[in-house]
Amino acid sequence: MEARNEQITRILDLFDDLNGTKFVGIKNYESKISGEICNFVVNANFNYGNAIKTTKAILNSLTDSDFNKIADMSNVCNVSGTKYGTNKAVREYLETGKIAKEGTKAYAKTLADVKVTKTLAEIRNEMVLAFDKPKKDDPIYKPVAKGVKQHIENGKYYIWAMSHWKDEPTVAGTYKESTPKLETEQKNAIEKYCKYVLKDANGKAQILPTTKYRQFVCEKDQLSEVNITGETFTFK
Repeated sequence: MEARNEQITRILDLFDDLNGTKFVGIKNYESKISGEICNFVVNANFNYGNAIKTTKAILNSLTDSDFNKIADMSNVCNVSGTKYGTNKAVREYLETGKIAKEGTKAYAKTLADVKVTKTLAEIRNEMVLAFDKPKKDDPIYKPVAKGVKQHIENGKYYIWAMSHWKDEPTVAGTYKESTPKLETEQKNAIEKYCKYVLKDANGKAQILPTTKYRQFVCEKDQLSEVNITGETFTFK
């Protein structure tokens, strides 16, 4: 454990010394969610503020014409004010008017679970405003180096970096099938449109920079090596 802690300390020192664009190799990283094991190369010294600024500019450039294209291409909602629900009680209420007795918890929950559709423009506006909301201090993590934070309770270190390259998985992951919520579908459709369809004046794809980031847990049972500024650290 002591040797491993020395490795972590050295890695954090190197993160603090990063200047300009620097790439970090993360080998045999295992996702605790899917079980996928893969190698990554990430940019661990980035300006997230600039990424937010560019993302907001791209989102704000979208027009009604773009939203109509997104709706047609992805078959997502682009109308406002239609009531809908994802659970059985709400669907039954909206279709037949049947609802639990007034004054009961079931009655209140059914009404609370009724959602109202939003246009893609409204979803875009919410995506932009989300970046401007003041963020409360997170008592669970503490920053320890550029792009690295530590979980106060479990002591694990988290690398927050921009994905640059991902190898073919050495172990395929298992992903549960799930139906995304309507607003999540709308948001995903906007992001995909920017990545695959929207182009700037020079024909460059307008992928949202903030969608390129991901988090890695620097824990020995989740990765085997970290290579940073020419030094390789092996976790055993």
